[in-house]
This record gives sequence, C-alpha cells and structure tokens, in this order.
Amino acid sequence: MIAIVTDSSVGYSADEIASRQILSVVPLNYQLGSNFYEEFASGKNGNFMQIMAQSNPCKTAQPALNHFIRTFTSLVESGYEVICIVLSGALSGTYSSACFAADQVGGHIRIVDSQTIGAGMHLLVDEAVNMVKCGLSFDAVLEHLESLKKKIGVVFTVESLERLVFGGRLNNVKAKTTLNLRPVFELKGKILFRKNARGARERLDEMVALVPENTRRLIVCRCGEKTDVSEFTQMLKNRLPSVYIHQRVTGPVLSIHVDEGAFGAAYILKD
Repeated sequence: MIAIVTDSSVGYSADEIASRQILSVVPLNYQLGSNFYEEFASGKNGNFMQIMAQSNPCKTAQPALNHFIRTFTSLVESGYEVICIVLSGALSGTYSSACFAADQVGGHIRIVDSQTIGAGMHLLVDEAVNMVKCGLSFDAVLEHLESLKKKIGVVFTVESLERLVFGGRLNNVKAKTTLNLRPVFELKGKILFRKNARGARERLDEMVALVPENTRRLIVCRCGEKTDVSEFTQMLKNRLPSVYIHQRVTGPVLSIHVDEGAFGAAYILKD
C-alpha cells in the first residue's frame, strides 16, 4: 500500500482531502502579530486576510518536525510505503524537515521536492494520487513524479514586493511596483523575474503568453477573495479553449508572502 503525504500549502479543501483517501496533509505554521497558527484546509482558516492586514510581523515557518514524525510513524506502522511531496526546497526548509523526519522514522519513505508551490503542488499531488489509485508501483510513481515536476510551471504577479522581500523569497532589484509598473514572475524551483509590465493590459498579456499552448490542466489562483481575475481567466480561455480552468484562493502561508491583489496561474503540460 502507498500513502501520499504533502504539506498544507497544497491548498486542498477538507472535502478534497477526504476524497483522496490515501492522502495526509501536514500543516505549515505562520505568525500574525503576536499570535501563532497552523494552516488548515482551504476555507478553514477564518478571516486570516483581515488579521494579516492589521498585523506585524507576518511570518511563516515549516511544519513542526513532530508533525512529520507522527504522520510517517502512523503510516509506516499501518503497513504503508510513503511518498511525501513538499513545497520547493529553494523557498522553504520543509523539504529538509521532512527528510530528517523520514530518517528518524525509518521504513519505506521517500521525500519529493516538488520544486513548486501552492497550485503547482496541487497539480503534482493530484497526479501522484491518481497514479496510486491506478495501481502503479512505488518506484513507478516516484519515477513519473520526477518527470512531471519538469512539466509544471507557475506564473504570477504581485501588487507589492514588500512581503516577498521581507520573507527572503526575492532579492531581484529589477522588479518594480512603482507608478504603473507591476512585475511578472515565473516559478521554476525558485522565483524568476521576467518583466516589469506597464499597465494592466501589458501585465495580463505577458502572463498569458508565459502559459504554454500545450497545457493540459490549469489553475488560476488569487490572493484575497476580492482580487479580480475575471479578465485574466477569460484571456486564458481564449488562448486555451479546450482546457478547463480551476479557480483557487491562496491560503495564509502563501498569502503572507505575496499579499492581497496577487494572482497567477499554475499549469501542467501534456506528455
């Protein structure tokens, strides 16, 4: 038997977690002001955006080591082989923490650095779950995941660079949010600056152009319920009319780094 473990930045709802019966989700941690929290399933984190807007500092942290140890121990003792897929090791210490926990527990556990975040992880974990349900072997699932990682990309933009810089996730001095300029980024393991777009239309054009034509699945994500992605979504539909576009709102951990108004898309390419 194979179990899939991931971290809460994947952004699944409670119903989605329940429907993926071989899935366990380890919570990431975050701080808003003087209060500390664990990230729960999508829709279960309360009014975190409102609290975040009024709090200082706002920080994130990798899962507590004991969470990984307890999860791995329970699964191994139940007879499972474990594949754990976590957010990019270039952006978080979660990968290192999971590897350490796996060494402590023993058993048949493999940690996969997804080299992506959020909706990109959602795409990769879904693939893993489906492969397990189809009866692929442990080694075959791992082999396919390594190939699939290279076919997943994220393109995104932000209204402010303050939180990305404060959190240490960005040190590119070329990115600007002054006047009418807004940066466009890609995520390929780490955050890559692509362009400072002038005006809303140029920004959307640049982002849509970065989504390849051989995309087979697409998730549009936004930070904050009020962030309008209708035009972005429609432009993607026009470019990729045969691809169904899922919609997601980022959870607290990712929101702390990109802030309200940020939006983007995660895609996975055809074979």
